[in-house]
Amino acid sequence: MDADLELTPSPSRTRRALTLIAVSLVALVCTGLVFLHPSLPAPAQAAALSSRYTVSAVDFVDPLTGWVAAQFQSGNVAVLHTPDGGETWTRQMSAAGNGHAQYLKFFDSLFGVFALLGGTPVLYRTSDGGASWRALPALGEGASVLSWSFVDEDHGFMLARTGGEATTSPSRLYRTQDGGWSWTDIGAPVAAPDQAYQIHFSFLTTGWLATSGPAPVAYKTDDFGYTWTRVPLPAPAGGWPRAGQFFVGVQPTSGGGALASVVYFPPVRGRSGIGGSIRAFPPLTVRVFDGGKPDTYTYTTVLDRLSIGGKAGAQAPNETVLSTVDNGATWASIQPPSASGAIGYFDAADWWWVGAGSWSKSADGGLSWTDPRNIGVVEPLPGSLQLLDRAHAWFAATTDRRPFLEATDDAGVHWRMVSLPATEDRAQAFT
Repeated sequence: MDADLELTPSPSRTRRALTLIAVSLVALVCTGLVFLHPSLPAPAQAAALSSRYTVSAVDFVDPLTGWVAAQFQSGNVAVLHTPDGGETWTRQMSAAGNGHAQYLKFFDSLFGVFALLGGTPVLYRTSDGGASWRALPALGEGASVLSWSFVDEDHGFMLARTGGEATTSPSRLYRTQDGGWSWTDIGAPVAAPDQAYQIHFSFLTTGWLATSGPAPVAYKTDDFGYTWTRVPLPAPAGGWPRAGQFFVGVQPTSGGGALASVVYFPPVRGRSGIGGSIRAFPPLTVRVFDGGKPDTYTYTTVLDRLSIGGKAGAQAPNETVLSTVDNGATWASIQPPSASGAIGYFDAADWWWVGAGSWSKSADGGLSWTDPRNIGVVEPLPGSLQLLDRAHAWFAATTDRRPFLEATDDAGVHWRMVSLPATEDRAQAFT
């Protein structure tokens, strides 16, 4: 009989027909669900949800209990929580982030704060491990927060501008002693022409600033931020330039340790394209004249590899990196293993560096490093390496647009990949 007139189908044709029918039924069911429940993503959308955000902050209080901030392409942010070392995750809050960097800090398994930078100051506070959050607005309309720094659940500091040009108006320092319910205006930490961009407090009394100005000096306080002392920094070979603008950022590591970045820009000379004017940090944002036209460049510094939130950019030119282990009494010039990767620390002297497939450590505050060892991991996101102790560490990474964490429980010998959940891009209101 002619095959075209065969009435009994072959087994292979039967299987193909049944497969097509099954696929069609699945497609119809999924389409119906999306129609009846518009909030549910379509199949293709669901598969891509986890690739639509990047990890912008990581904070663990012990090897099992931690939180990450997820930033979506829309600019919205969400806080995700794990109670079991990444085996399961719960979405705890969402906010309209408008693309701003975030500040995430937990003090134990219950108390924590979350806030955005670059917009109206609002602090989100939780006392039940993130199960519920309370929004605490700070200052009035027109204010813009530059930096947050909390020492414990009650004591914190906020650097903000309250008016004028967003990049040139003086910034003022505010202090809270009740977890953000009320704030006291301490005043401007630096005088013009210097500008303050970021604060970091390591103790209730001790803090450092990130500033720009005509001299390579750091600013430190030992009296809760009420007065700030100019701390001279050792010059590189050949000395510091006599004219131009310096960015000086200092971030505490642990105890009496701190890391400093000094970046120099020559003075602007008309529209020749020589020199630059520092406008913001982080990231280090500089206004230049490129070919006679004004332009803005962003640069990466060593501090961006310690403080997540900065945008990626070219490595800052003329950067001098310094380290102290005695609260700034003495400084030493250091050189990390690579300009890329991430740096973490668990005390003033003991640091780790993790790059693409490599791991190195220092026992003297970054003065010397062990030979890089192959650990078979992808490159960490800048600033995401968190060392809990000598054995436990976490960092965030992404590959093929998929975010995940890497963790070690044996002092960096072995690392395990921790998957992050797919989650919907949405914001919510707080009271």
